[in-house]
Amino acid sequence: MNRFNGSQAAILAAALVTFATTAHSQSREDRQDEDVWSVTLGAGAIYRPDYQGSDDYVTNGLPMLAISYRDIVVLRGPSLMIDVFELSDTPLADSLSFGPLVKFDMGREADDNRVLRDLGDIDEGALAGVFVNYELGPVELELEVAQDVTSRHEGLLAEIKAGYGFMLAQRLRAQLELSGTWSDEDYTQAYFGITPAQARASGLREFAAGSGMKDAEAALSLHYMLTEHWRVTGRLAYKRLLGDAADSPLVEDEGSQNQVNTGLLVSYQF
Repeated sequence: MNRFNGSQAAILAAALVTFATTAHSQSREDRQDEDVWSVTLGAGAIYRPDYQGSDDYVTNGLPMLAISYRDIVVLRGPSLMIDVFELSDTPLADSLSFGPLVKFDMGREADDNRVLRDLGDIDEGALAGVFVNYELGPVELELEVAQDVTSRHEGLLAEIKAGYGFMLAQRLRAQLELSGTWSDEDYTQAYFGITPAQARASGLREFAAGSGMKDAEAALSLHYMLTEHWRVTGRLAYKRLLGDAADSPLVEDEGSQNQVNTGLLVSYQF
């Protein structure tokens, strides 16, 4: 079993947090008597490609931690966000969130797959940026822009998401989500490019990757409330790699443009 990939932790962690979307949309007056802290702990498993663009899949254990303080400071999987609109104490904060974020990224190791063996590691690091989120009833829109700040590849990512949540039964909630990710040249080259030295060492063809849309994804999450505090979350997502990411030898020659992630998580909310 490959090492745990931190970037994949957000898949189920973010999905689980969206279960509480309706609570976040309540007015401040409705939340005055609620606890200022919300903590969720969980564990499960995720089935995923062993690197971006791979057609080999692995199953990993999935720890999960989500913490929220008055919806102002939110830890969601590998992302830490601060909502400055919530700090403004205005009615606008009931539907609009905006502020800085920091995301932890586990990078990529050369031994994740035989294809990567001669390409070197992409070290663990952090990305910093901003997010904006808007909720309109059951519809949620979000944009995140984050830049590598740990001198690994200095790449930039921008991700836009649209989600729709609805109840299927009294204890069962569904969440549909569409998303797309744009990456700059530095990020795309780091994860999908093949330098002349790497080509000589690995036998892969040389490839210079540029900026552009990296992927598009559709996902379905189901949340079942076992009790007031215990829940089970399942998620199935299909991602299509695009642009230079899809044209990379790591994908076109050795992997697949079609990526599937699925996972199951059991959690307890305090």
